[in-house]
Amino acid sequence: LLAAFATCQAVRRLDKPKRVEPACGVRKIRTQPLIVGGRTAAVGAWPWHVAVYYTKNNGLKRDFRCGGTLISPEYVLTTASCARYATGKPAGSVRVVLGLHSLKEMSSNAREIFVKEAFIHEEYVHGENMYDVALLQLNTAVNYTNYIQPACLPGADDKIERFDNMLGTIIGWGNDETGKLADDLQSARVPVISFMDCLKSDRDFFSANIYSGMYCAGLTNGTAPCFGDAGGGMFFADRGVWTLRGIVSFTDRSGTAIGSCNTRQYFGLVNVAHFMPWIQGVTGQATAATAREDRSQQF
Repeated sequence: LLAAFATCQAVRRLDKPKRVEPACGVRKIRTQPLIVGGRTAAVGAWPWHVAVYYTKNNGLKRDFRCGGTLISPEYVLTTASCARYATGKPAGSVRVVLGLHSLKEMSSNAREIFVKEAFIHEEYVHGENMYDVALLQLNTAVNYTNYIQPACLPGADDKIERFDNMLGTIIGWGNDETGKLADDLQSARVPVISFMDCLKSDRDFFSANIYSGMYCAGLTNGTAPCFGDAGGGMFFADRGVWTLRGIVSFTDRSGTAIGSCNTRQYFGLVNVAHFMPWIQGVTGQATAATAREDRSQQF
């Protein structure tokens, strides 16, 4: 009887389910908590953020264009306004760099991969913000490391409105107050702004720029994205798992000097959930994973 009891106990221990590590949105490097306002991100804090480059002179010169988010070993999600430059370019002239922290140097953590093909939303029109979404298919599937990981994606029916007034994080190397690109990756926490509050802030500007499939976010204290930040994501975390909710699309540039942006105004983002059917149609659902339903403002 004692032997039988011991066997049962052993079986129960073997059958105990193990914790399953999420397939996306998890940092492999421990970092310090973020603060409201722009700051230099810790190395490895955003392993899904990528830099998109266009090359000239047979690859001898590289120009940084925008950001993007790795969503699978083969696909990067960005804006159509950035990806459109890839149309008609020779093979290998568009590249993404993953695991990058500083634009000034390619560390051993980074990997550069050619873009095989750019998929721009078929209804996008250059010069307009509607349908400003694109996918870059990589020439080679990337191997994940501590510094290269995919972000999670939302479900198609996940409403951005339930995030109104909640803080998310935007990241990028965009221009600073001097009009120059940041050397190191920057991050800032900003709230989602309701459509009505967005209109109230500047009806003429936002009524002409915010469309279905977009949303508004930001602060009016000088914390805002600028040139070079487009294509980068806005992320929310739930119990340590980060989900891409928005893609930085446009900022207000009226009344500002060349190379600068109005950092006292809200900005517009692509609502990723709205475009999930399109994303899955292009990738064949070959993305890392979608988010859990109970996302909340937990960092």
